[in-house]
Amino acid sequence: MPYRSIAARLSFGAFLVALVIALTASLGTRLGLWIYTRGFEILLPAVVIGLIAVLAGAWWLAAALRNNNSEGWRWGFPGLIGSLVLVWIPLSAAYRAYEAPPIHDISTDVEYAPPFEALLPLRKGSPNGPEYDGPKKVVLDGKITTVAELQKKAYPDIKPHAALVDPHYLRTDATPQSYWFWRAFERAKHMGWNIVAFDAKRGRIEATDTTLWFGFTDDIVIRVQTAGSIGAKVDVRSKSRVGTFDYGRNAQRVREYLKSL
Repeated sequence: MPYRSIAARLSFGAFLVALVIALTASLGTRLGLWIYTRGFEILLPAVVIGLIAVLAGAWWLAAALRNNNSEGWRWGFPGLIGSLVLVWIPLSAAYRAYEAPPIHDISTDVEYAPPFEALLPLRKGSPNGPEYDGPKKVVLDGKITTVAELQKKAYPDIKPHAALVDPHYLRTDATPQSYWFWRAFERAKHMGWNIVAFDAKRGRIEATDTTLWFGFTDDIVIRVQTAGSIGAKVDVRSKSRVGTFDYGRNAQRVREYLKSL
């Protein structure tokens, strides 16, 4: 059997093994069979085996192109592509974790962050408490700072969404606050979040968002307030229930939501 055919089969076989391990790590964590740190430990061998699959698949592809012979493509092609995707997901997450600040609570209003209310029972027992982490002190690069200051430095674009409403576009019984509340509500549903509670009179929406792979659940609160006679201000806060850092996930979630408004 030619070496390139062996490499193709090795790539596909290693990919399948890595996929099974990765799915085990993910499903076990989602089902509560072990904590997320244990899931990460189980995932590590999948990454190593996945890299072996990538190398074997790359060797097969190089040999196939050099000899103008696609023998083994049924194994080599899916093995190479599948392992690339499998390895990319955790490695890209690890890179984001390295680049992101060690925080997991993001708010557009760092002075008066919207508090959780309806979500409090759901957060009970979570390692990360429901209180806003903004004033919490953090040591980074030998310097003492706060979560709020780290957010400002890392994500300067995350600010409250303020907008005016032309009175001619409002119904007779509508206000700028109600207009933006329902717009904010529809945008939250469009994001695929699970709406837990909402109060149009108080301008509050609380929701959760769960990741696909490991089932991490983050909590979100949206606050819509009147700003002047024809304006409204929308604030968003997103916080993880577990972990000391969030891979930049909460900031990305808030950023995408504000953009959708």
